[in-house]
Amino acid sequence: MPMLTIKNLTKSYNDKKILDGLNLAVNENEIVAVMGKSGSGKTTLLLCILGFIVPEAGEISFDGQNIISLPIEKKQIAYVPQDYGLFPHLSVQDNIGFGLAVRGQDAEARKKKVRELLKIAELPDELGQRNVEKISGGEKQRVALARALAIQPKLFLLDEPLSAIDIETKESVGRELRALIKKLRLPAIIITHDPTDAKNLGDTLYYLNNGKLEKK
Repeated sequence: MPMLTIKNLTKSYNDKKILDGLNLAVNENEIVAVMGKSGSGKTTLLLCILGFIVPEAGEISFDGQNIISLPIEKKQIAYVPQDYGLFPHLSVQDNIGFGLAVRGQDAEARKKKVRELLKIAELPDELGQRNVEKISGGEKQRVALARALAIQPKLFLLDEPLSAIDIETKESVGRELRALIKKLRLPAIIITHDPTDAKNLGDTLYYLNNGKLEKK
């Protein structure tokens, strides 16, 4: 049984259907890569799943529960935006622990959890003291993943995760990202405009065209 099932998802902007009865199933531990041109609705799809955008029609079920009307904070879905969403004025450890601080976790428990998350993301402890503006693109990506893991997610959504990576290191960073997600044993949806990135990252590939997904 799929972990995530989307049925007949529909969303329009200015009377134009961006998602038009879209269907998708994501299995446990599966990485789904969704390709598509700019403006095709890839990010809209992720934000509908997350709950930032309310679709006009359709059903989104996760682990057997319809989650469309579920509050975002209860969905246990981790979203990593294209720019990683890191706070440039904070250190790596403060970025990772930000959500924990907002939830009222005390400083000592937060410090311990951040160390655990650095280890899971395969980042050295000493990196925690550095400003996020002083680390590489691949390291920023892992920091964003570590921060997302703080909420103990059951699903990952990643928006163009390799777009900010230098072309010289993109392939190796992509391999490392895929290996890390697989190690976490979480299902994931990755959107990208780059077919090569999709092939390197995904188990299953789709193309979003005219509001529907076509399997590749």
